[in-house]
Amino acid sequence: MLAELEASHTTIIDAAVFQGMACELSNRRCLTFGVLLEESLPGRVFVRALYEGGPGARAGLRVGDRIVEVDGIPVAQSRFLLDAGYDPGLPGAPLFFLRAEAGGRLALTVQPHPDGDTRQRLLLEPASMNAVDAARNSVAVLEQDGVSIGTLHIWFCSEGVTQVLRDALQGPLARCDALVLDVRGRGGYAQVATQILDAFRGRQSFRQQLRGERGAPLWTKPVVLLADERSRSAKEILAYQFRAAGLGKLVGQRTEGAVLGAVFHALPDGSYLELAAVAVPVGGVSLEGVGVPPDHEVDFVVPYARGADPILSKGCEVAVDEVRQARRRARGRRPV
Repeated sequence: MLAELEASHTTIIDAAVFQGMACELSNRRCLTFGVLLEESLPGRVFVRALYEGGPGARAGLRVGDRIVEVDGIPVAQSRFLLDAGYDPGLPGAPLFFLRAEAGGRLALTVQPHPDGDTRQRLLLEPASMNAVDAARNSVAVLEQDGVSIGTLHIWFCSEGVTQVLRDALQGPLARCDALVLDVRGRGGYAQVATQILDAFRGRQSFRQQLRGERGAPLWTKPVVLLADERSRSAKEILAYQFRAAGLGKLVGQRTEGAVLGAVFHALPDGSYLELAAVAVPVGGVSLEGVGVPPDHEVDFVVPYARGADPILSKGCEVAVDEVRQARRRARGRRPV
């Protein structure tokens, strides 16, 4: 019935998923396997994303691995397969989490290749962490074609993640030539999206707002934003305003187009009804059902991806091009 509305932020959310989301938004840790699953093919569930440094990644799971069984039970029948609470009225494959319980190890039967004889058995143990921890773990420096590229993955626009970004830009990534900022994944708070943007366009004090001025940005070198078809809500506001401000290139896929404000109602069984309540125009434009298109589109097939990340690879390629163009412009400005 809810799917008939064809609206974002309109679904039934399992109590465990709701509590996990509340922890994420407020930067509290909870037990998790750090794994997002997708029914990419009918009746077949694959790993879509992994928290950096999370239990799934540490156990050896890779994006694209097919989960065949959980503790010897077909994954579709397992009580540990948990609907991730996305909107049934929007297009896109169903998404799931693995239910994490104290002391609850899971033995996964995994098929990393289409050949059914390649099955492996991995043991996962839940850990207490959240998206802010994963963002902090994601900070890395890549060297490509003579260019130093800093990378950071913001999983959720949640409390605490802006400080992770600021610490990274002023610390381990400060000497990098370019930044690849990954905003694939769920949304979060719109005000946090604004704080993230302020790192690149400058933060305004109240007096500066009155004078129409901005403070100095933390980062003035090339930056590339990564998004995909599951970047939603506050992430779409971020992507739209990032492009509108001319801060850099957007690489990946068109965002989900899920930008309605919602209210939550507790239900008798402990689950929650999430119900769209208000339109959220961005710059006078409605992104609901539309999304934000990339400057550089990248096709990404989840099943049997073998851990490959073509969106990140393309983002780094674009970052190298942006740095080279900036260097050429700088040489052209030098006095003769």
